[in-house]
Parts: sequence; structure tokens; C-alpha cells
Amino acid sequence: MNLVLAVAHTLGALARSMGLIGLFVLTLFDGSLLWLLPGINDILVISLVIAKHTLPWAVATVIVATAGSLLGATFLYKVGRRGGGELLRKRFPAALVGRIERWTRRLGAIPVGVAAILPPPCPYAPFVFSAGVMQVPLNRFQVSVALGRGLRYGLEATLALYLGRHLLNHLPEIYWDVLEPTLLLAVVGLAVWALLRLQFSRRKENFKIW
Repeated sequence: MNLVLAVAHTLGALARSMGLIGLFVLTLFDGSLLWLLPGINDILVISLVIAKHTLPWAVATVIVATAGSLLGATFLYKVGRRGGGELLRKRFPAALVGRIERWTRRLGAIPVGVAAILPPPCPYAPFVFSAGVMQVPLNRFQVSVALGRGLRYGLEATLALYLGRHLLNHLPEIYWDVLEPTLLLAVVGLAVWALLRLQFSRRKENFKIW
């Protein structure tokens, strides 16, 4: 995030010239294994909202950013599903991959949804890729990513509307102060959703047996 903040003012001007189309293209690479500057998309979202500073524009920015992130993550998910386990282990530390796989095996799409909310330096790409490798159902994966990224970008857009350029100068501190309670609520919500789906699946299996 420090590298991102160092070029924040330059990216503000770049964001205004690129517009929503440029934002969409950049967010397609959001979860890419080759994306070397995590957090750039967040700066672009904030800069675009600050540039126009209207609620309709902020909503449009969040929708476009979330859609791009979802499409990019879905592509990476499909690469992982088609046998990308070896690539995952080459690209990331074995200990990290092992933990993510255990979490994904136990919780399904929930870990990638939580990772989609967390800002850098928290890893995101290995969660996306692991979901494909572990064959998490595509519809659950997409819902989890859309909710996570939508919440993250929506939070950033809201902060940008209220705080303006002050947000860019103090992004890590402000983001985490607001994110911690929001993330707690999101995790609780995802856990409840997972439990409800598990109970529904068990009832459905029992119904088939009878």
C-alpha cells in the first residue's frame, strides 16, 4: 500500500482521463497472478469518485469496478479449476497455500469473499485460484466475490464522498478504522449464510433418502 500511496496523486489525474472504461479494464486484472501493484484499483475508484463527487457517479463506479473484478476473478477461477494446482504452489509459499486450501475445503466460498474485502497487503489472488483448484461451485464463488468486492469498493466510494482528498493521504489508517467493524459484520453474515446452506443441503439429502 505504501507504493500505491506514493503515486496516488498521479493516479488521480490518470483516473479522470481513463474514466469508467479504464477502470473496468484495470479491474479485470484484479485477481491476476501477474498483478504487481495491488491496491491500484482502490486508488482509481477513490479518485474517480472524488473527481465527480456525486452519488450517482459513485454508484456507477462501484458497479463497474465490481463487475470487472468479478469477470477477472471468474477467469482465474476457471484456470485453477482446469488443473492449476501446480501453478498455485509455484507462485505462492507452500505454507500459505496449505492454509488457504484447508480454509476453502472447510468453508467453501467464504474465504475468498473475506479476502475480497481485505485491502493490501492481504493476499487475494491465491484465494481466487484456490477456489477453482478446490472446485468450489461457480455460483457460490461468484456471489462471494461480488459481495466482497462490492462491499470493499462501496466502502471506499462512501469514504471518498465524505472525506474527499483527505482519504488518499490517510488511506490505510482510515480504511482499517472503518473496515474492522464492517468486516466483522460481513464475516458473521457469511458464516450465517454458510450454516443455512449447510442445513438446507442436509435436509434435502434426508428428504431424498426418505
